Amino acid sequence: MPISPSANARLAGATLVACAVAMGVGARFADDRADGREDTAIASVAELVDDETLDPRIVAMDLDGTIWDERVAELDAVLFAQADAERRLATTSAALVDAQLDMAAAEAALADLRHEVDVADERIDEHRRVLQARALELFVSHGEEEQLDELQSIDEATEGARNRQLASEVDEHQLELLGTLEADRAGLTVRIADLESRLLGLVATVASLEQAEVTATDDLERAVAARPAAIEGVRSARRSASLPGLDLSVTALDAYLRAEVSLADTDPACNIEWWMIAGVGRVESRHGSLGGRSLDADGRPNRPIIGIALDGGPGVKAIVDTDDGEMDGDTEWDRAVGPMQFIPETWSIRGRDGDGDGVADVHNLYDAAVSAGRYLCRLGGDLRDLENLREAYFGYNTSSAYVTLVERHALRYADAGVPPMEPNNP
Repeated sequence: MPISPSANARLAGATLVACAVAMGVGARFADDRADGREDTAIASVAELVDDETLDPRIVAMDLDGTIWDERVAELDAVLFAQADAERRLATTSAALVDAQLDMAAAEAALADLRHEVDVADERIDEHRRVLQARALELFVSHGEEEQLDELQSIDEATEGARNRQLASEVDEHQLELLGTLEADRAGLTVRIADLESRLLGLVATVASLEQAEVTATDDLERAVAARPAAIEGVRSARRSASLPGLDLSVTALDAYLRAEVSLADTDPACNIEWWMIAGVGRVESRHGSLGGRSLDADGRPNRPIIGIALDGGPGVKAIVDTDDGEMDGDTEWDRAVGPMQFIPETWSIRGRDGDGDGVADVHNLYDAAVSAGRYLCRLGGDLRDLENLREAYFGYNTSSAYVTLVERHALRYADAGVPPMEPNNP
């Protein structure tokens, strides 16, 4: 049988003070960041960090706890760093492609201009050679023409003058054309200088963008590498987190929920729900946290919970040792053991494996919760009937005060808003 009434009274009189910073993480999203634009929303922790080892009803619940808050903040920071690096990398890479295309276009345009300069230089050189030849021709023939003019007739002199006039006009046209070619060539030189200056700027821009791309890639790799640890940190912290409105840890709630699911399969007529078992766990050991203990992720208190010796003292039933001290360490008297306070003899009959490791461990809340649930089902039958539930509580510990206390806590848990079990809940 479970622990004695007097021991239960002492347990019920203990006070547990929980200090936690409330934080609803079921709908956490990233803040707007430095650029003033809304980032792609970081999904809620419940969506990002699942946990197949927990009852699915827990994963989407809001949680409390300093460590939980810290781990969520760390994950938020990693997720933002990753999103920011991805955005910077995408933006930088696109800008780099544009700059490289601009640089290639500028290089091609510069090559075309330099080719135009080469062509202009050839034309200028050609015209200069023509003009130089013409000047030499005039210089050589100038004296002879003056002598011949004195001997020629008036008609011949007139024709010679006309020819000289035409030649002079041709020479002037060639000079004008040369001037135009040289002006165009000077314009090409200016355009080349401007394009070379722009090309230098593009080279600097490409170099800067390439470095920014490397930096963003490194930042992204670091964020991606940090994400698994941050996710695991949230997953681990969830186990020790608290639930708003519930004075029990996530692990404790999971133990009760899993017991409910298991018993729905093995004892469907009992109709037991998690809160009916949790009421017992609250009174017996504060869900494994009695005396400053904490419940580990595997469902075991960090220090064993061993009750007083059932030696027949005032208000205590005398139960002589039944297990040679194997469970409770007492070879003279039995003691209530574990988070649900089973005495060794009762555990030897009712103890069951609740966490699937193949061992029925009285110190493990998963095992103790499903075992306590089975015991309540045997004592009360269909526990949807509140009178049957009270009868089961009384059978668990024959004390009216105990029944009243357990029922009060159980009904409080029933109103805590934990979703009901789905028919296909694994």
